[in-house]
Amino acid sequence: MRRLSAVLLVCAACTGDPAAPHLARGNVLVNNGKREEAVAEYREAARLNAKSGVAYERLGDVLHDLGRKDEALTAYREASARDVAGFTARIGAARVLTDLGKLAEAREELSAALRHNPTNLYLLLSRGNLAQRAGDAKAALRDYETAVHLESRNVPALFQYGGALLQDGQVDEAGRTFDRLVQVAPESPEGWFGRARWLARRGDSAGAARALSAANERVEPDARRRLSEQGLKGEALESAAAEAARKSRAQMESDAAFTAFARGASFRKAAGFAAR
Repeated sequence: MRRLSAVLLVCAACTGDPAAPHLARGNVLVNNGKREEAVAEYREAARLNAKSGVAYERLGDVLHDLGRKDEALTAYREASARDVAGFTARIGAARVLTDLGKLAEAREELSAALRHNPTNLYLLLSRGNLAQRAGDAKAALRDYETAVHLESRNVPALFQYGGALLQDGQVDEAGRTFDRLVQVAPESPEGWFGRARWLARRGDSAGAARALSAANERVEPDARRRLSEQGLKGEALESAAAEAARKSRAQMESDAAFTAFARGASFRKAAGFAAR
């Protein structure tokens, strides 16, 4: 690790940017869990290259991790002022504002980013999620619909769009959306869970239980795949996958869509929840 750190610092020094060594040291410090020390390096990098937003953005990230949210927000906004068309600093600011309960301001940060990046799927879905939290279901539906039109095979976009359609009373269209999701990603639990919610809305308890069972079977393998892609292996992977699956199953079981059926033993057994 020390050898790698030295290589990074030497490479940074060769760029001609006086801030680069401080950015590199800050990154190494963050990777080693020394966030307080990284703050000083990023502040110095920002001082030495006042036109660049990179140091401010990284400063915002580490301040957020330290729980210094007001300072993090200031850093993200300094970064955005230097890179008006960028979006990652806007996402950071939206995250802080959401933590502070300022959903309207968080949505505006994402809207500002979308003005320069109108096809960014992450921005659209994030703004839609914030609209849902703020109770603006119509705005959320518009964002999810736009996301699906941009990428018709995207699992999160299809899942969120189907849920928003269901909430909006467009039950048949929601069903078609969840069917599409099952078709494009049959091994993902989202499509089956969405289909279960749709069937519950129609009063089909047996169909909802079968779809929930299918979702339940896919939760842990899906979690294991995602965590493996993040680099986890062995016992750490298995433990994390089991915990992620436990949380997902608890969320599915407690979903309000199944309130009318959830206390029935036959429904819980068919859905795969009987052991929990």
